[in-house]
Amino acid sequence: MIPLLELRDVTVRFGAHAAVREASLALQPGAALGLVGESGSGKSTLLRVLLRLQDVAAGQVLMDGAEITTARNAALRALRRDVQVVFQNPHSALNPRLSVHDAVAEPLLIQGGLSRTKLRARIDGLLDDVGLGPEFLWRYPHELSGGQKQRVCIARALAPGPRALLLDEPTSALDVSVQAQIIDLLRRLRARHQLAFLFISHNLAVVQLLCEEIAVLRQGEVVERGPVAAVLHAPAHDYTRALLASVLPPGINRLAAP
Repeated sequence: MIPLLELRDVTVRFGAHAAVREASLALQPGAALGLVGESGSGKSTLLRVLLRLQDVAAGQVLMDGAEITTARNAALRALRRDVQVVFQNPHSALNPRLSVHDAVAEPLLIQGGLSRTKLRARIDGLLDDVGLGPEFLWRYPHELSGGQKQRVCIARALAPGPRALLLDEPTSALDVSVQAQIIDLLRRLRARHQLAFLFISHNLAVVQLLCEEIAVLRQGEVVERGPVAAVLHAPAHDYTRALLASVLPPGINRLAAP
């Protein structure tokens, strides 16, 4: 199967510093890949590369087998339609001057082709998809809780009808009880819309819940990758074992079986 998104031997440099070094990843259609590593390991840089928000010093970026490393114009518009992102902090991801209606409508208006009636119906459907009723339509971000804001961000990401969501720590800024609700929502949306997920997280337990595959990033290098169960229950690399040890209580050497 041709990957939906693929990185081949990608290197990213900021001056003399290599933030990413010869990293290779593949996200298959409908699959969920977790990308884990400590802060500064290069996770968000790789996400920016996949979105074509960050240029590479070497290597290739591909979508559906076609190279988009230097994509412009129509190719870049296709990427923006098919690959959407949900950021870590919903409080800063929404424009405080836009109502929920206008925030979700924005990508639909950019796409064009919808009458006013169809636009409203599409927005209503998106909000229902993420568990928000019509009473939220004309509210502003300051009138929403953190979880409600993230639901709006997810609805906005779904608006263009993407095939993949890139999720950059989408629950880490939320209360624990709200995190569980958002994780459950993401699982249902993935099944309903047959979405591929690239899920960036420090939380290995959440990755285990959402993903089938995992890639471990250390200082810009992919040091281990494979099925989640295999990597988390029998890690092959010392760094992966250290990551597991850092998040587990003493005396426990594995996460709970999925």
